[in-house]
Amino acid sequence: MGRAGLAVILLAAWVAALGWQAKRVFFPAAAERLALGVRSIPPGVAYYSVFRDEARAGWGQVEIDTLPAASGFLVRDRVLLDLPSLGVAGRSERTSEEYLDSSLNLDSLTFTSIVGDDTASIRVVSDGDSVVRSFDATGRQTSRVPITESVTTSSGWRLRLAAAGQTDTGRRYGVVVFDPLAASARSHEIEILEASSLAFPDSADTDSISGAWISVREDTVQAWRVRSGQGDAARETWIDEDGRLVDGEIFGGLRVERTAFELAFFTRPGSGVPDSVATQPEERE
Repeated sequence: MGRAGLAVILLAAWVAALGWQAKRVFFPAAAERLALGVRSIPPGVAYYSVFRDEARAGWGQVEIDTLPAASGFLVRDRVLLDLPSLGVAGRSERTSEEYLDSSLNLDSLTFTSIVGDDTASIRVVSDGDSVVRSFDATGRQTSRVPITESVTTSSGWRLRLAAAGQTDTGRRYGVVVFDPLAASARSHEIEILEASSLAFPDSADTDSISGAWISVREDTVQAWRVRSGQGDAARETWIDEDGRLVDGEIFGGLRVERTAFELAFFTRPGSGVPDSVATQPEERE
């Protein structure tokens, strides 16, 4: 082989290596893209007003925090409903504490539901990639659900969607989500319906005349309208680029709207009057 032939081979090898590197940088594989995106998920707290139809029914908050050594995430979700506003006596609270691994799969979950004087609690633990076990409040195992693929949570798939950049309009993909109410893992189809910029109240103050809380500043985020679930159980939500809910359906025909802390916690259902007694929040961070 002559020098010219050797030079051509070396040039071709260099071009191929350069192309591989460019592909690696600009078109990373799905797992690598997810790993990069996960590292950019910011911790923080989002606050919500909860509605039944157009009537305000309560408040909620979702807190996302990172675990030590980049081992995963802790997601705390809390929804408190003023049941008289829904025509039922008493109050209702649902809380969940989810531990997700570095790929946003389920490690463990504790779910508690309080309705009036009745309290129910379930703890869910992922045992490797083959079994999810459920335990009641006494620690007794109540179910053992075999699984054949990775299982996440409702919070987990939203974070994964944003972290992996899987937000092209019209895109569909499947995930397996553990439902603590049914104590089972269910397949969900996720479909990206549209993209838009959404604004929500970011800061509030009291009106000098009425004393009602009013929005004084808004934040604008890029968001995607997403349909998740199957058949009649499908829900539509708006999710921002950090994987957080902005607006959409949750359980029981309820809907949430992201808002400022004060508008979420210090407004009575059905009014704009401050009520720090009826909707006592946790300490704001």
